[in-house]
Order: sequence, then structure tokens, then C-alpha cells
Amino acid sequence: MSNLAVELRDDANCGNDYSDENALVVQAYNGLVSYSTLYQAGCLKDSQGHYCFANAITNTSSPSDPYPYFLPLGFALPGGSSPTCSSCLQQTMNIFAGAASNLSQPVSSDYNNAAIQIDQVCGPTFVNSTVKPIQGSQPSNSAAIQLDRTTVTTLLLALVTGVLVIWA
Repeated sequence: MSNLAVELRDDANCGNDYSDENALVVQAYNGLVSYSTLYQAGCLKDSQGHYCFANAITNTSSPSDPYPYFLPLGFALPGGSSPTCSSCLQQTMNIFAGAASNLSQPVSSDYNNAAIQIDQVCGPTFVNSTVKPIQGSQPSNSAAIQLDRTTVTTLLLALVTGVLVIWA
């Protein structure tokens, strides 16, 4: 997927649109470069063998649970959101922390702020909130994107559809 991200930014493809920060092109790029991170997080299971991502998107008592899964795509954690403090959230954020240390990953721009917000709800050392960039990694051009309820719903449906296609 990283190769496709490079091709997307080529001037022969969508390079000009990417440089102009066309939202659709930037989102496509972010999805391609963060595929590996999201794949790892999507495969996590809780102690009962249930997929953590499936738990997050189906937990109607905590509508904030899916939000962390958008961090690798360059979406900031909405202010005031408080996902369930669980081992799934810890494991997921641990994966995202690893990716956030690479400045070329969209999650690098918003991981620490999200981790601080989660630590305020779950405890001061629940997740690593001081990820430092790897020496020599290059910053991503994409800025953090704020989420509204309609965008979240649309992205969740697209993400779930993609996961179902992959697992089918």
C-alpha cells in the first residue's frame, strides 16, 4: 500500500491535487500509508477472543470508542470524547504510538494529544503520551482533520465495509 501512496503523489496521478491539499486525495493517501497500522489494530482481540475494533464500533453505550481508530488516518480525537478504558484501547494505542514515532505517518501529528486526552480519562500512565519522532523520519504533509458525527458515520461504514471485504 505504501507503494500506491507514492504513486498517488506522483504528478502523473494526483500529485497536484495532493499538493493543493484536496481533501479526497489527502484522505486516500492517509489511508494507503496507514493501512499496515490499521490492519494491525484491526486484528487485535480481547481476552474473550472478540475483535477489539468490532467491540468499539458496536458499543452503543460508549459512542467515543471508535474514534481512536481514525487517528492513523490523520483525524484528531474529538475534544470531550472518552473511549472505554480497556485493554483493547491500550493495545490499539500502543500500535498507534509505534506508528506515531514515524513523522511520515499521519498519526504522528495527533497521537500525543489524543493520548493525553485518553490518559486524562483512564489514568496518567494508561497509554504512552510522549512519543518522540524517529531520527530522520520526514513529516507528513497532511494536517489533523476534525471529525463531525456525519463524517464519523460515513467513515465507519466505509471502514467496516472494507474490513468485511478483506475478511470475506
